[in-house]
Amino acid sequence: MPAALAGPVERIRSALATISLGQKVVIGLLTAGLLLGGFFFYRWITAPTYAPLFSNLASTDASAIVDELNAAGAAYELADGGGTIMVPNEQVYDLRLSMSGKGLPAGNDTGYALLDEQGITTSEFQQQVTYQRALQDELARTLESLEGVRTAVVHLALPEEEVFASDEAEPTASVLLDLAPGTALDSGQVQAVTNLVSSSIEGMDPEQVTVADATGAVLSAPGQGVTSAAGDARSQLEQDYEARLASNAQAVLDPILGPGRAKVSVRADVDLDQRSTTSETHTYEEGTPPISESTTTEEYTGNGAAVGGILGPENQADAGAGTGDSAYNKESTTANNAVGTTVETVEGAPGRINRLTVSVVMDDAVAGNLNQAQVQQLVGNAIGLDVARGDDITVASMAFDTTAADAAAAELEAAREAEEQAQLWSLIRTGGIALGIALLVLVVWLRSRRRGEDEEDYEALELADDVMAELDRIRIESTRAVPVVDNAALEMEAAERARVRGEIATMVTEKPDEVAAMLRGWLSESGAKS
Repeated sequence: MPAALAGPVERIRSALATISLGQKVVIGLLTAGLLLGGFFFYRWITAPTYAPLFSNLASTDASAIVDELNAAGAAYELADGGGTIMVPNEQVYDLRLSMSGKGLPAGNDTGYALLDEQGITTSEFQQQVTYQRALQDELARTLESLEGVRTAVVHLALPEEEVFASDEAEPTASVLLDLAPGTALDSGQVQAVTNLVSSSIEGMDPEQVTVADATGAVLSAPGQGVTSAAGDARSQLEQDYEARLASNAQAVLDPILGPGRAKVSVRADVDLDQRSTTSETHTYEEGTPPISESTTTEEYTGNGAAVGGILGPENQADAGAGTGDSAYNKESTTANNAVGTTVETVEGAPGRINRLTVSVVMDDAVAGNLNQAQVQQLVGNAIGLDVARGDDITVASMAFDTTAADAAAAELEAAREAEEQAQLWSLIRTGGIALGIALLVLVVWLRSRRRGEDEEDYEALELADDVMAELDRIRIESTRAVPVVDNAALEMEAAERARVRGEIATMVTEKPDEVAAMLRGWLSESGAKS
């Protein structure tokens, strides 16, 4: 053993020899805990941060990329059901360049990139089909960028252009969406999908886009618009309005009865029909001059006999009859007056309330002394009840079943107490470990300090030359054997040794600490020489 390590090793052995078995077990456990904690801390510090290498991958592309990563020995993780591959952050760009050099993912050669593969011998039919495929792939990519949409498939039906056709067919589209688990598209999002697709195709109407999800539910269909699978706008509007009114009434009752002591239910009949009314009104003000006016006058006068006479026998006129003067006068006036015309168009916005019905139930345990008429009036004012419109409200007090609420409260209280107790025990364990380590350090420090002080307090023994010689002889004989050749000399030396040993025994009895310090020094030197 090297001389530099002999002293520390000997001190460690001496320290271990002075402690008990229980203390050794505690020290071992503390050392194991520190090593284990250091190991996990090192793993946490050195763990790489992962970032997406590729997302929304097809199964074939994901399998090929994983094979390449395994061959290269690169670390990776799979996410989103295998559609996303995560790699260490510092390797993202290098691995992307490497995968791109190997043509992965192969699904990237879609969309408008298909048009780059056409040659001079491509027929018109092939050009049309390739263009349609490019449009479908680009639209699918656009829809996959929406939140909650994992994959999208778009099919287009584009009619051929005909020169002499009077009635051309309209283009149509169908969209299949694979949504993430727990995701549902509302009516606005479905409308956005139909508008995105229809706006990308020339001449396509949004009504000609069919949208469905992976479960087979139709979200939008031609002639039906956004169906109930995407959410009924009427029901949603009614529910929002009812929830707002119920919240207003609940805000009045909770301070009076306490939280959970009253329940308000509102049913609103909302008229969502949109109406347009056009009215035209004509007005005339007296004294307004006419725009145009014309007058016609006819006048006739005569002195001779009138033409004709009284019929006589055999229907012959009597010339002497009907004599006298004649006169005729006619006058007519036509005036075009200025008339004021008012045209009014009224657009009736949807959302008019036809009728409200409100039900209020209170806990009988706290509502026994309340005036139900006052409660009815307060709730009616809070929600804007209109009796003339036909609104109705019912207030009742009944015994509430609080079994479930009490059980839930008890479980919450038990969970809170368990959490507090777990935190307390964790704090106690942490404090105990910290205290044990501190005590161990303190004990080691005190022992080393005491040993240093003892060594400093020991004074060098002043021994006679013969005593020192005897001690040296004893020390040397303990390490090696000396051959005996003379019995007389041995007897004299034995007598001398007996005398010296008596002096050593006396010295050990009187000054044990100094002798022990000297012996430790000899042992250390002997160990270093060996």
